[in-house]
Amino acid sequence: MQKITTYNPDQKRSPFAFFILSKGMNSGKPMEHPCPNCFTFNAADQTEKDHYYWICFGLWQSKSLHPLLTGSVIPFIRLHDLNQVIIQASEKAQASPANFLKTVEALKILDQHEKQYHRNLLLISEAKKTIFANYRTRPSFYR
Repeated sequence: MQKITTYNPDQKRSPFAFFILSKGMNSGKPMEHPCPNCFTFNAADQTEKDHYYWICFGLWQSKSLHPLLTGSVIPFIRLHDLNQVIIQASEKAQASPANFLKTVEALKILDQHEKQYHRNLLLISEAKKTIFANYRTRPSFYR
């Protein structure tokens, strides 16, 4: 699979590309936007992008890539190892496409719920700050 390359901002990429984090404990995390430490997955069309994006998402969520991390200070995943794991996972997904679609739908729903909970937590945090803002004082040495 030559669809995955090391990210280079000057490199031409598919309009259906997504990015995969390559360093740190979140290695393997699929992303819509690039960062300096990532790989580029160049999909041929939206269907292929969705298929592989959700395979990467599942592998990342299940921490399936942790045994493949290398490096003592900053762990990273090798491109070849990532390719092999994605190929194997894709073969399993293609063996039972109905189950894979159910799994992806469940992941999408859970991901949406998680994002909503994060937004709610941010709103609650802001509300807490706002409630007590009227009682905030400045130390006397600032006057």
